[in-house]
Amino acid sequence: MKLFALALALSSSLVSAASWQLDNSQSSLHFVSVKNEVVAETHQFKQLSGNWDGSMVNISIPVSSLDTLIPIRNERIWQYVLQAEQFAAITVSAELKQDAVAKLAVRDSMLLELPLHVTIATETVVLNAKLRITKLSANTLQAVTEAPLMLNTSSFKLTDGVAKLQELAGLNSIDALVPVSFTVRFNQQ
Repeated sequence: MKLFALALALSSSLVSAASWQLDNSQSSLHFVSVKNEVVAETHQFKQLSGNWDGSMVNISIPVSSLDTLIPIRNERIWQYVLQAEQFAAITVSAELKQDAVAKLAVRDSMLLELPLHVTIATETVVLNAKLRITKLSANTLQAVTEAPLMLNTSSFKLTDGVAKLQELAGLNSIDALVPVSFTVRFNQQ
């Protein structure tokens, strides 16, 4: 009987410590750019991958998955802003302890403020995110931004690349502040 209890305890702890994988088909990341002070356009990254091991969330966003709906603009952003030849992905990491969400019942959600470590090219900046985390099923968690993250391109030292885009497109301005919103869904493996 003691052996059975020990096996049950070990298997329960293994289930709770199992890896959670990001489901790209149920996840999205969008951002808005503003040019010439009044023209706002929504763009997206079409591929996200990542995992949560019960203590750290790690997400990778291939820069090649950028979609602005204008192929030449995609290429220019890859080349001049994101430096895709040297840096293939944007990365995001955050500490999220399992006990922070362990008490959620299925279909319940909670608000959580979480510092996200975002790396674009050579710069890592901490952005504070207000997230709604929902337990969709026993094996599925979803996190959604309650308010857009305000990413400042200057903080990531992307100013020269943005200026090059502005010049090539013949624009008067491209705003340095970029609102970003996302939904990420993780399935327990």
